[in-house]
This record gives sequence, C-alpha cells and structure tokens, in this order.
Amino acid sequence: MTDTAHQITQDRLYFPECRTLTGTLAFHAARIPEHPAVVTAQSTLSYHDLDGTSNRLARALADAGAEAGTRIAVIGHESAHYYELLFAVAKIGAVLVPVNWRLSAPEVAHILNDSQAMFLFADGSTDTAEQLPSVTMIRYDTSDYPDWLDRFDDAPVIPDTTENDPIAQLYTSGTTGLPKGVVLPQRSFFAIGDLLAEAGVDWIDWREGDVSLIGLPGFHIGGLWWAMQGFRAGITNAVMPFFSAEHALALFSRYRVTTGCMAAAMIQILLSDPSVSRRTFASLRKVIYGGSPISEDLLQRAMTILRCDFAQIYGLTETGNTAVCLPPDQHRPGTTRMRAAGRPYPGVECRIVDDDSRTLPVGVVGEVHLRTPARMLEYWRLPEATAATLVDGWIITGDAGYLDSDGYLYIHDRIKDMIISAGENVYPAEIENVLAGHPAVHDVAVIGVPDERWGEAIHAFVTVTAGAQIETRSLVEFASTRLAAFKLPARYHIVESIPRNPSGKILRRELRAEFWSGRDRQVN
Repeated sequence: MTDTAHQITQDRLYFPECRTLTGTLAFHAARIPEHPAVVTAQSTLSYHDLDGTSNRLARALADAGAEAGTRIAVIGHESAHYYELLFAVAKIGAVLVPVNWRLSAPEVAHILNDSQAMFLFADGSTDTAEQLPSVTMIRYDTSDYPDWLDRFDDAPVIPDTTENDPIAQLYTSGTTGLPKGVVLPQRSFFAIGDLLAEAGVDWIDWREGDVSLIGLPGFHIGGLWWAMQGFRAGITNAVMPFFSAEHALALFSRYRVTTGCMAAAMIQILLSDPSVSRRTFASLRKVIYGGSPISEDLLQRAMTILRCDFAQIYGLTETGNTAVCLPPDQHRPGTTRMRAAGRPYPGVECRIVDDDSRTLPVGVVGEVHLRTPARMLEYWRLPEATAATLVDGWIITGDAGYLDSDGYLYIHDRIKDMIISAGENVYPAEIENVLAGHPAVHDVAVIGVPDERWGEAIHAFVTVTAGAQIETRSLVEFASTRLAAFKLPARYHIVESIPRNPSGKILRRELRAEFWSGRDRQVN
C-alpha cells in the first residue's frame, strides 16, 4: 500500500482525506493533474483543467454577486460544463439546483421561484429556459461564455465550508403535487464510501484505471452521487448528453468503460441494440443499478451478455441516494434473495414500523425507516414537511416492506402511492392536479400499472363533468403543455365514478386490483 493511494487493499482506491467537493478536486488536481476527470464522445477534461476552469467560474460568479448560500440552477443535457459548475458552486459555498430538462415550463418556473435561484445556467437543448425571464440566464453553449470566464484567473478558491454545509438542492415530487427542494450536505456524497471502506466491503469499489459510465442524469440524486464517487476515487468519468444505446456504446468503444450506474430500463435499452455482443462489454467489471427493481429475465440476460458483477442500490433523494445494497454475491437468479432491495450498508440502520411507530418483527410488512449519515438537511423552506419526514435522525420513506432474518429489505408496496416509470419518480397527485384543471374533467385518479419495459406505466381514470364531452386526444394535449413527457399517462380510462372513502380519499387499491391481481407485491 502506497502513502498516496490509501487503498483498502492493494487495488482498491479510497482517499479518506477527500471529504468535501473542493478538497477532493484540489487533491486530485495536485496528485494526478493530467489524468482525465471527465470525458465525452468528443472531448477530455483533466483534473488540472477541471480545477482551473471551476476556479475561474467561481470568481466570475462571485463577481456577479453570488455568495455562500446562493442558489444557482442548471438545466440542460449532460456535459463537462455541468461538473465545472458543480465544483465552482462548491468553491463559493453556494448551492447547486439541478433542473430536469424534460420538465415543462410551469414546472421549471416553480423550481426556480421556490429555490430563489439567482442564476440559471442553460444550453440549447431546451427552450424552456427562454420562457423564464425572471432569472439571470447564462448560456454556456455560446462563444460569450468562454470569453466571460477568461476575464478571471484560475488561482485556487478555497471556501470556508465543511462536510455539513449544503451543496445541492434537488427537487422531488410529493403527495401534495408540488416538488419539494431536498437540501443535501456535502457529506451526502462521501458518507457511504467511508462506511464501505471502514468495513472493508467492496459492494461498490474503485480501482486504478477505472472508467465510469454516468448513466443517470445529474438532476437525479443517483447521477450526481455516482459522479462524486468517481471524482473522489480520482478515476475517469464518462458522460453522455442523455442516455441512449448509441451514446453509451460510443463511450464503451472509445474509453473501455469498466463500471457504470444505470436504471434497469437503461440496461434493457442497451441490451436491445442489435449491435451489442459480449465483446462490446469486454472491459466491464461491475454495474450498479437502481431506481426500480430489475426483472429476473432481464438480469439473466444482462449477466449472460455483460459478464460482470451487479449490485442493486435502493434509497431516496432524502437519504442522499443509496442506503441499501444488494451486493454482487447475492445476485443469483431464481433465488428469493433476488426479490430483495438489499441490506443496509454498515453504519446504516433500517427498521420496519407499524402505524404507531412500533418496530415490527422479521417478516411483517410495515413502513420502512432509514437512518444514514448521508441524509438530507431539510426540505427547503418547508419546516413542517421536514419534521414529518426527518424524525430523530430517521428518514420516513413512505415505502412499505419487511426485513428477513438476515437483515435484507424487501419492498412490498408504496405507502405514498408513488409510481416509478423507467426510473423516474412520479406522484399521482401531481398529475391529478393538472388533469383536474381540464374544463370537462369532473374527477380524476392516477395509478401505476405493470409495464414490461418501463416497470410501471401511468394510467388515468377520468369522470366527465355533467353535460360535457371529452376525447382522449383533448386530455393528452391539455396535459402535454403542463407536464413533463415522462409524467403523461400512457392510457386514459373514462369511468362513471372514482372510488373514494367517506373522507374523500381515492381508493387506489380498488383501481389497482385489476392490473396487479396475481402478483405478490404491488411494485414492478
């Protein structure tokens, strides 16, 4: 073991001195300045250049009025610019607000207004930003952008921040229908790595020469968290503008990707490309997947073609991403264990409780609570919602599940009615609130139904206002201008009434029964 590598074993990388974003980048810029930090199909950015450019950008932002605590938003396809901005924001103690470029203009406007973002960085991949004149927009895909940065030097910018200070604010939908800003501290991106290293566990590990595919976008906690694991290890991070088989395979071919993080639906898309073969993935040694469970058929096919280790991760934005992992040695198709989300990392706790918050015994289904050092600080400007979700250090997940005698967690249902489609979290209330605004809609209910490709598809039940007429096309057109495409129902069902209990709550189980009959759990 060398003095500088601080490895767990001879070939596993771990740098305990890297505990903040700025400390991590400065460490590797000095240790391996010319090593590629971010690569795309067209370009390479070294750790030295990433450090220097983010220094200039930090100075430019400070000159424009940004300071500690300032919210700085970004929307657009993935690129090296995203990571330059991430580290620049960290260097002035500000907070990055990544925005999903697939959202509609009203959805983006809510996030910008709620976060009180001072700046919005954008590229030409979406015209949504053009409809939001209330925020100072900076286009990093124009010639003016490098000219602006060149006005400032690249001398080191050292912030007065710690691992407990906020660094990111990611928006997640909720049962009220309005996205909430989850404020995450810097430790959210380092705590799990520390726990794995301290326990000597290699469920997620890094080695010299690793090239990591960032399959999940940076506006998701999974994408941001995964990228930071690669930066901490000082390896190369391969970035594509958005996930597609074409983009991913180009990176595999050019850079010989060794590890990556994807949603199950992304693995299916990748394997469905007619050009893939075992040789395509010869360099691959491990795939981390999450966002939704993987079917055993898809896993078996992936294991046959990819011929590498697999690890499943489960967590929430509120837990700082992964809190539970199904490690490679438990990936045995045909076994009961394959239905598990995994077991908590060393140092992470999981409990199952009843409606009175009493801990339930092994095998009994209840609500899943998680306690992790990577957890969120708060929901931005929502103290009551924070208090309801973060209780005595525990994150109340809203998922229903049980633990087996070995401590493995099995997710059974979703208490909060969330739908997961292609790895995207979608809440029925958000869609219902939009559809209820249609002049011909009297009542509406939305559920998730099984879908072989996406895990779940969105299904809307609609009742029509007396005397009105409605066509599905009208509902589709109405919703498409107000919701992101991934939130749009795949099917509309006109019904006479929506089942509700005496207090008016939608009886979703009655609506779901037809579609989920014969399945032993209500998630797909």
